[in-house]
This record gives sequence, structure tokens and C-alpha cells, in this order.
Amino acid sequence: MEYGLIFITGLSGSGKSTLSQELIKQLQIKNNIKAIWLDGDLLRECVGNIDYSKEGRENMAMYYVRTAKMLVEQGFLVVLSTISMFDSVRKFNRDNIKNYIEIYLNVSKDILAKRDSKGFYKNNANNMAGINQEIELPTKSDLIFCDNYDINEAITQILNICKDKCD
Repeated sequence: MEYGLIFITGLSGSGKSTLSQELIKQLQIKNNIKAIWLDGDLLRECVGNIDYSKEGRENMAMYYVRTAKMLVEQGFLVVLSTISMFDSVRKFNRDNIKNYIEIYLNVSKDILAKRDSKGFYKNNANNMAGINQEIELPTKSDLIFCDNYDINEAITQILNICKDKCD
């Protein structure tokens, strides 16, 4: 797969960024593909958006996927890591982005609370997706990795599905 979107979703602390960064390395080293990583937190920071309401989150999620779509249409392989737990966003991806692969990191709330690298769980953050804000869990993901998944095995499975789905 030389172009397309690998959409990695899960709650805060599920390992989206870690998996995405390792996937980018493997795509570049093993497959000599220059992939672009887009991270929801970093994109939100770039545009200075601090609206974490459900509507604000959905608007940002659509911004992320439209940005990814633009890059895919220019021939890039995009890895997008974002919470974006909205059926409408995933439907947009399926309907509008060629070579779309969806990966869901289904990590238990106990593990998320233990990881808590940003202190959201400890501080009981307001508008926390999946905790005190309703989400729509993925139901049609190409791959699902649960709890303390092996990142190297996950990368292997992702690369295999890229090859199978898009070659």
C-alpha cells in the first residue's frame, strides 16, 4: 500500500501515538514508504482548538479526516491517530477514502487509568471521551487490539492487512 489512510482510534492512553510512531518507522525502514503521521492532539494544538464538547470533538474529528483525505488524494500514506469515536467519521472514511484501514485499540478503563500519561483519569477531567462523555465504539474495524497487546505483533498484522487489502 503506497497511499491510503490507516486510522488508529481508541480512548486516551490506549497507545495510539506509540503504535503510530512505530508503524511509521516500520513503513519507512522495511517498506521504504514515506508515510505521514497525523496525531489528533497535535493537530488540535496547531489550530488552537480547546473545545472538548461532543460537538467540538466531532468537528475536530472531521477536520482530521478531511486533512488526511487531502493528503491521500495527493498520493501519501497517512497514519492518523485520534480518539474520534463517531460513527459519522468512520462512515466518511469508508465512503470517501480509498485504501482505508481502521484499527481500534480496545483497552480496558482499568489499564487506561493506570497508564494515564496526561493525568486525565487521575484528575477526573471534564468532557473525557468514554468516561464522562458518550462515545460511539467502532463496530467494523479491520483490526482490534485489546489491553496489553504486543506492539510488534500488531505492526506485523497491520502491514499484512495493508498488503492484502491494497496490493
